[in-house]
Amino acid sequence: MKRAFIFFLWLFLLGFVLSSLYISFTDYLYHRDTKVLRNVTYFLDRVDKGENNIKLPHPYTSVFIFSDKHGNKIVSANVRNPGDRGKFFKMDIRTEGGNLYMYIKKVDPVDYILFVSQNPFYTGLLVASFLLYITIFYFTLRELQVPQRVTLTEELINKLKALRLTLATLRVIPEESVDELKRIVDSIIFRQKVKR
Repeated sequence: MKRAFIFFLWLFLLGFVLSSLYISFTDYLYHRDTKVLRNVTYFLDRVDKGENNIKLPHPYTSVFIFSDKHGNKIVSANVRNPGDRGKFFKMDIRTEGGNLYMYIKKVDPVDYILFVSQNPFYTGLLVASFLLYITIFYFTLRELQVPQRVTLTEELINKLKALRLTLATLRVIPEESVDELKRIVDSIIFRQKVKR
């Protein structure tokens, strides 16, 4: 029964952690995609207004290059310093006015951790998961702990000494010794059953 209860506790913890990670990661993707879409609309709006070097509202999420039909290029201001190019993936979109090349930053675990640390709700979920883990781990150790060795009490030691003395005097007083021996053994057995 205890093992089944502990199993369900660990199953609950696993479900809690996975669901909190799913919720926070989904929200992280939503915020990231929202910033990318803001950049796209802002960039295209500035291209229509005729700007050549466009400063994006969220420059760390995306880089844009627009090439019109005449070969003129309009770029975002962060095109020269986008960081590690391996962290971006490329998308090409053909429009009536030309080609839009978008470099979108890939999902980054460091960005996700920063997002979680800046949002108190998700930080609380993380702390709650950690506290649940510590509590369930402690409870599991406590419940599945191997019982400690039973130490002999002084009363039990005295009874064992009396038993040894009775066995030594068995030849001298046979009937009384056997009765005393039975009584001492019964007392020891009874005491051990009560302890369990």
